[in-house]
Amino acid sequence: MSQPLPLVEQLKNLEQLQEIDLKIDSLKKNQSSLPGTLKQLSDSVKKLKTQLDTKNAALAEIDKTHRQTQAALELNRDRMTRSNQKLESVHNSQEFQAASKEIEQLKKLNGTLDEQGKKSATDREACQKEVEVLTEKVAVAQTDLDSQTQILSGQDQQFNSDIGALTAQRTQFSVNVEARILAQYDRVRGARNGLGIVPAVGGRCKGCNMMLPPQLFNEVQRGTQLHSCPSCHRILFVPNAAGSSAEQASVAK
Repeated sequence: MSQPLPLVEQLKNLEQLQEIDLKIDSLKKNQSSLPGTLKQLSDSVKKLKTQLDTKNAALAEIDKTHRQTQAALELNRDRMTRSNQKLESVHNSQEFQAASKEIEQLKKLNGTLDEQGKKSATDREACQKEVEVLTEKVAVAQTDLDSQTQILSGQDQQFNSDIGALTAQRTQFSVNVEARILAQYDRVRGARNGLGIVPAVGGRCKGCNMMLPPQLFNEVQRGTQLHSCPSCHRILFVPNAAGSSAEQASVAK
């Protein structure tokens, strides 16, 4: 613009700008929470998958032990068969005792291996059930994650669209504010909870609730010069009517 608007008009534009900026801040805050929500779901899926991998590894170890036990059983049975054959062909009592002792030892080993085989079979059944339960949980959690990813992606796109629309609307007001005033507003807004301009009502700053010096309040009411609160440094203006947008949005220091 070639000639700046009167200060009172610039402050009105700045007030509208403040309202838009607060909306943008709120949208960005809500948008920033989306990745956290998705991360929680993703971490839950990863945790379940880790548990499933651990349980599958345990199942594989049980299967390995069971195969080794079965192989040992087969070997022991072959040895018992040979020992029984040897018993039938003994020539004296010494050979008979030796063969009998060997068969007895093989029988004990066979019983031990048989118990180990039964135990591994029981362990495998229990572990397999746990694997099936975890597999189902992973599937459900993954489906939920995929669904939520699509939902949150849609929400993120909507946030971007809304922020874009408000940013374009913001330009309509910012072009009617002098660069130096706009820079001061942006600087103070960044340091003061998102509020760069606040009403002065009843001689009090509505941003930090501090009383203003009477002379300063009078000058703010005149609206001919730009003034800031000595305490919180927010730009001050006197609203035309109660319930202005900036007054409603004002926060304590």
